[in-house]
Amino acid sequence: MALGLAFACLVPTVASAAPVVSQSNGRLLDIDGAVGGLTDVVAELRGAVAVNSDASGDVIVDKPLNASVLSSLELTSTGVNLLGDNGIIQLGAVGQYARANDDGSSVAFSGGVSNASSLIGVGAGEVTPSDVGSPDGNASISLSTKQILGGTTDLVKLGIDVGALAASAEQTVDGKQTGKYVLADVGINVGGTAVQPTGVTLYNALNTLLQAAKVAGLTLPNPLKADGSVALTEEDLLAAAGVSSLNELPPNTDLLQYVPAAVVKKLTTSVNDILDAVQAKVDQMGPLAGAILAAALRTARNVINPVLNGLGTTVEGPLAAAIKPLAALVVNGKSTGEDGSFTQTALRVQLGPNGSLATVDLASATVGPNAGEMAVPLAGPESLSVGGAVIALAAVVGFVVIRRRRTEQNSAVTVGKGV
Repeated sequence: MALGLAFACLVPTVASAAPVVSQSNGRLLDIDGAVGGLTDVVAELRGAVAVNSDASGDVIVDKPLNASVLSSLELTSTGVNLLGDNGIIQLGAVGQYARANDDGSSVAFSGGVSNASSLIGVGAGEVTPSDVGSPDGNASISLSTKQILGGTTDLVKLGIDVGALAASAEQTVDGKQTGKYVLADVGINVGGTAVQPTGVTLYNALNTLLQAAKVAGLTLPNPLKADGSVALTEEDLLAAAGVSSLNELPPNTDLLQYVPAAVVKKLTTSVNDILDAVQAKVDQMGPLAGAILAAALRTARNVINPVLNGLGTTVEGPLAAAIKPLAALVVNGKSTGEDGSFTQTALRVQLGPNGSLATVDLASATVGPNAGEMAVPLAGPESLSVGGAVIALAAVVGFVVIRRRRTEQNSAVTVGKGV
């Protein structure tokens, strides 16, 4: 009985979950929510998965996205395509990469392939690019009230272009987990009824003034758009956020929260720059020669100044109220799983109030948990087979020895009784 128990303890239990040496996952798309067709593409959305279970060689996985498989996904609430040329999100020149090393370290990457070298040090061509749609950069995102929430009025329309989008995660041999992300060359075109009527009023007032200025010898372009929408640059967003780079934003920051203030500042600065330039021309011409232009400037100010003074009420407030239930763009997502894994996400797109309709993580990288050398088997399959045979032989020999000793003892007792 004791021998059987000892033998059982030497046999590994197949059902027990064994830790791995190292593992990682580079994943371009992680989708959750009310999205039609999602269950059909689960395997495709897993991304590049590298698992090193026995330290028999570094495991490297490079897996481009299959755009044709993803084209069927649609937002259940409105039936709008989620991905591709006619979808909410388009991706270009992006890849997925994972590496699980024998030494217990691992690295993962996803996003624009041109960023792979700076983030994880892989050479050109090691991460295969793929496209889902035809964006100008690594990603474009189209968001509007009717498109996401339904209804007949677009309170806000956001056209978001992202030139560079990528994320990486790394776990070192000693277990340290870190993540990095790249978000650059971001531009947002802001339209909808919350901003365009005001934008059109300002555009028309400037246009009339600029025509008078041209007659006076001053030719300037109208900085505003005829349709009243406002084009925000990355610099506009940075100024509103109070940082020098989008890659300096705190973890889990919603980029869209800065849009209303950035729109107000853009309109105010653009219009005032024109007014100042025309005033300088009037001053240069003098009171007599500049009288006509001065009159045109006064007329323009009478229209423009009340509009600029009221932007907080007419634009900033309504725009913020329209964006909040529509979407959020969460930058620099960091999370640690209950199992000890670490994930870095470059950009999370939340659709609907607090992401209630759908959540799409763009460019994620996960590493761990890594057990390192502790997960390496003490013996390979062949030696385990030999070892098993030796143990079995030892058990048989032990049984024979014990049986023989008992037989000898019984014989001795019988002889004693006979005497």
